[in-house]
Amino acid sequence: MDGPLGLAVMARDFGLKGPRGWAFRGISADAEPGSLIAVEGPSGSGRTRLLLASMSRRALAAGASARRIALAGWLPVVAIGVPQTLALMSVLHWALGLQMARAAGTVGFLCLVTACFAAIVQWLNARFGAAGRILVLALLMLQLTSAGGTYPVQTGPGFLNALRRLITGGGLGPVWQACAVLAAFTAGALALTALSARRRQVWTVDRLHPELSP
Repeated sequence: MDGPLGLAVMARDFGLKGPRGWAFRGISADAEPGSLIAVEGPSGSGRTRLLLASMSRRALAAGASARRIALAGWLPVVAIGVPQTLALMSVLHWALGLQMARAAGTVGFLCLVTACFAAIVQWLNARFGAAGRILVLALLMLQLTSAGGTYPVQTGPGFLNALRRLITGGGLGPVWQACAVLAAFTAGALALTALSARRRQVWTVDRLHPELSP
């Protein structure tokens, strides 16, 4: 057969509207079979949200399993975050000379942190729509404040010292505790996302109105 296999994709005036307004709108694109499309834009312009919607509308309309929808939105983000974590730690080690007592454990722990954060962000977007982006920014600011060294390490909960134990050495008790906490938050966020997906599979006139309006 001549030419690449696959289907052509055409989008006209594509947009995503939440309860508080448009996340993006007026996007048109054509993808021929076998072609690659690159999305360019400044940081914070919504490129990731465009490519990785928190939940697939087609899957919602088709009545797919809520758990499958949640995983389908979470796994691609984790697949992007894990290589970013590896790249960051490679720069810290090879370029800046960071020596880790347990390198594999440090990287694995940070990958778990990435998966947990991605699950929480997905739930906030799935549950609150456009307002979820504001909540994500608030969560980021809270994390930056907590990680900025503005409090004595000795006064914090033990599981917050897990990363320090992995880098500098020491007992692994706080590490296992932190892993359990992160796993619990990840599972909880995915469960809440699945619950949001199940609720959104019930279509109402109010939800259909933005799609029918010009």
